[in-house]
Amino acid sequence: MEKSILLRGTICVLLWIFSFYLFAQNLSVKGKVTDAKGELLIGVSVQVEGTTEGSITDANGIFTLLNVPVDATLKVTYVGMQTQTIPVKGRTSIDIVLEEDSEALEEVVVVGYGTQKKVNLTGSVSSIDIGKIATTRPITNLSAGLAGLAPGLYVRSQDNDPGSNATLMIRGQGTLNNSSPLIIIDGAEGDISRVSPQDIENISVLKDAASASIYGSRAANGVILITTKQGKSGKISINYDAYYAAQRVAHLMPFVSNSVEWMGLINEGAKNSKQAQIYSDENIQLWKEHANDDPILWPNSSWNDGVFRTANTMNHNISASGGTDKLNSFVSFNYANNPGIIENTAYSRYSIRANNKLQITPWLNVGVNLNGILTNKDRGSSNLEGMFENSILAIPTVTVKHPDGRLGGTQNIEDNQVARSALAYMRQTSGSNTSHVFNGRFFASLNPIKGFFLDGSYNYSFYVNKLTTIPVPIELWNFQTNTQTVPSSKEHISVTNSESRYMRNFMDVTAAYEKNLFDKLYFRIMLGGSQEQYVSEDFSASKQDLIDPALTQINAATGDATASGTLSDWAMQSYFGRLNLNLAEKYLFEFNFRRDGSSRFIGKNRWGNFPSFSAAWRISEEPFMNSFRYQWLDNLKLRISYGSLGNNAVGNYDAIPVLSTNQYVFNNIPTVGFYQSAISNANLSWESTTVTNLGIDWDLLKNRLSGSIELYNKLTDNILISLPAPDVHGISTIPKQNAAKVRNKGVELTLSWRDKINDFNYFIGTNFTFNENKVIKFKGDEYSLSGTQMIKEGLAINTDYVLEVDRIVQTQTDLDLIQQMIENAPLDTKTNVKMNPFPFGTPQMGDFLYRDINGDGLVNSDDRVNIGRGSNPQLMYSISLGVDYKGVDASISMDGVGNIKQYFNNSYYTTQLRWSRIVNREVADGRWYEGRTTAAGYPRFLLEGDNRNLQSSDFWLQDVSYFKIRNIQIGYSFPQNIISRIDLTKLRIYGGLENYFTFTKFKGMDPEVPGMSYPSMKQIVFGINLSF
Repeated sequence: MEKSILLRGTICVLLWIFSFYLFAQNLSVKGKVTDAKGELLIGVSVQVEGTTEGSITDANGIFTLLNVPVDATLKVTYVGMQTQTIPVKGRTSIDIVLEEDSEALEEVVVVGYGTQKKVNLTGSVSSIDIGKIATTRPITNLSAGLAGLAPGLYVRSQDNDPGSNATLMIRGQGTLNNSSPLIIIDGAEGDISRVSPQDIENISVLKDAASASIYGSRAANGVILITTKQGKSGKISINYDAYYAAQRVAHLMPFVSNSVEWMGLINEGAKNSKQAQIYSDENIQLWKEHANDDPILWPNSSWNDGVFRTANTMNHNISASGGTDKLNSFVSFNYANNPGIIENTAYSRYSIRANNKLQITPWLNVGVNLNGILTNKDRGSSNLEGMFENSILAIPTVTVKHPDGRLGGTQNIEDNQVARSALAYMRQTSGSNTSHVFNGRFFASLNPIKGFFLDGSYNYSFYVNKLTTIPVPIELWNFQTNTQTVPSSKEHISVTNSESRYMRNFMDVTAAYEKNLFDKLYFRIMLGGSQEQYVSEDFSASKQDLIDPALTQINAATGDATASGTLSDWAMQSYFGRLNLNLAEKYLFEFNFRRDGSSRFIGKNRWGNFPSFSAAWRISEEPFMNSFRYQWLDNLKLRISYGSLGNNAVGNYDAIPVLSTNQYVFNNIPTVGFYQSAISNANLSWESTTVTNLGIDWDLLKNRLSGSIELYNKLTDNILISLPAPDVHGISTIPKQNAAKVRNKGVELTLSWRDKINDFNYFIGTNFTFNENKVIKFKGDEYSLSGTQMIKEGLAINTDYVLEVDRIVQTQTDLDLIQQMIENAPLDTKTNVKMNPFPFGTPQMGDFLYRDINGDGLVNSDDRVNIGRGSNPQLMYSISLGVDYKGVDASISMDGVGNIKQYFNNSYYTTQLRWSRIVNREVADGRWYEGRTTAAGYPRFLLEGDNRNLQSSDFWLQDVSYFKIRNIQIGYSFPQNIISRIDLTKLRIYGGLENYFTFTKFKGMDPEVPGMSYPSMKQIVFGINLSF
């Protein structure tokens, strides 16, 4: 017993001595943290690596750490400073000096024919890190994926059919013709749809003349520079990125789907229009009795039932990058598949890329970028326009599809028997749509002496699209009688094979020399030249009487055949140069000049000159700013630029006469002859754009807060328009002439805040754009009107021109006012008889009463007024937020537009009903009808032919402003000490919502899509990023 007690006591004494020894080995460490200038730093994080021990410097820059092992390492972090790791080595007092993190100052931006440090930019350039975004968001359409990512860039998804492009516009619509920006991919013009988003390293948006004038005659609408990824020296890194997304239509329009109710509404419209009842009471009663019977025989379907579905899309991308000090390579393969939310619109893409660069000698390197793309598109997409136009026949009495696969027609004998679901329209065409793309860029760079660089490249692009088109006879069934409502014929089916080719040759060479003089003045001069040729060719052949719809070749048909083909080409030669001056890193100057010669113009107009000048003052580098730099100011720069740009987006042969063939009878024999189908305009010249830009850039609080504000004025002159011409020209096409002028002016603001608190990192960014568009010169007092959209001097492009609705007539007081207007109507000066003040029809209960704007006592077309500010938004904005903490990351992206209206009155949204046509649910619920006790939001229903309530008016002019939560995402990156066990360097999984929330007053499907077209999709996304 005594031995046991003695043993226990001995162990306790030894443990006490051991713990005292350990404690004695730990230290209390104290110190001060300053910057390179000796300024105290407050809030610096000092952490003992591998432990939870840490401290934050106080108001005097002092930190204190207790219980620090003698061999510990301190990790010191502070926003705007380089992170340091410092061994303790038994010290109890450690003073730390942090160096400024120059990453923000060293950030490089891609510009035309080169790169520049962001702090030295004198022009207006926005940089987009699309490479990171593309690996975590379901972006198969690169153009649509740019929404909200750059100030001044307007992205409108005109059509979301898989494989299609969104419309891009930089700083407003500057012309009445093509307003799309120039797309440059790795130095050569390209199609934004023909590059895989996952292959892109960076996108630069050039917005003013200083940044874009190096591209001269094609840069009037701005330039988007796309740089693909290149190999990096070191161990080969393999990356795999994939996502799966479930997508469905973002918003459905409501339609009346109850067949009995729908027939009653059609009859109500007939009664209001004093026409005979369309659907008999007996038939309506019959449908009432079978309301709960077999929905195949007695359907109550909605237009939406036959249009949209849920679809699962996927994207897989694998890439490898690596190299030695001599050879760098980047290769990638991408597969994207989108079956589409509308049947028969599927799209798939296979893309492969190989970018290689070889350092042959210290002064010579060569490289090649190769890219091939194969796409397949379902043929139903060619029917989309017709489907949206005609599927108003998808009425409630139509059965969409029988379980056995047969398509249904109307099951109502009193309907128009051609009624069918939208699905029937999408199945009307079969065949194939295949595209092949090849892009090759071969380049070399020489640096024979210090400061001198000679670069040259040759680019070849080839695109071919092959279409096979076979009409498909559609069988529509009445399942009540088991008969076809519209008999189909499989005879005389045609087959069409067509092919479009596009070839582009481009070569350029630049020589540059740079040098520092007197240790203060840096200059760089670059001179270059380029030439390019475009050739497009189309061929099509058709033949009747295809013997079997499963066959696709011309020789599989036995009937008559037709064929046609065209070829078009144009070329351009250019010379350009740039001079950069940098004095003491404070005063920056840049001069650009380009001279283009285009085959599209002739004579003295063939060549155009496009100069620009820009300057910047880095105020923060001045000695009198030192006191601010030591406290809170990191960078402050003032920029100004002015320059000229051009637009040669005209027809290839508009400047010369064009001949076409026609058949004539000569000596009673049909003879093919030629006639002048287009009159030339030898004076045709470039559209010219001048841009003035003023900007201020800043970085504050150790680069936590960054931003810029820009003011711009963009004036486009010599815009090509069609002017009136005498009838003596006959059927010949009249050429466009340089006669119009448009101005865009506005302001852009960008702000971002980025900070960290220990391991918690967060950021918030926003951009804002306001643009005012105005036509300065057009046709004098004349105007051009397309529907409700007017082009006229003094107005924004496509300003709506409509009547104003005063009220919906709903009370006796309203009727008394109408009677008063009739009694006070003016006299006809010719007949001395009172005129009809309501030429559109005298308003009755439930009708519109339009305003007599000009006060002449008549409500007619002379009372139309201009409303709105054109078809493009005045206001654009975006907000992005993000956090990450110990491997968990979350982000949200939002954007919106404001001050934009759209005239929306069509068969999907109207009070004018038609036999066997759909009826909008919201309009039906809000219409005026006899006995209504609440105020009506819509006029009464009338049948086709009575247009009194369908005059172009502000009632149908809708606000299509919107705010979208574009993306919500949360992800997790597994710790390095775990994934390294399976030889991975990165493993991240994520989930997100894409385009899930839209806030708008628009009554259609999608405020981004004009009218009725393929809408945007909301998507649930799951993905993975891994590297090894």
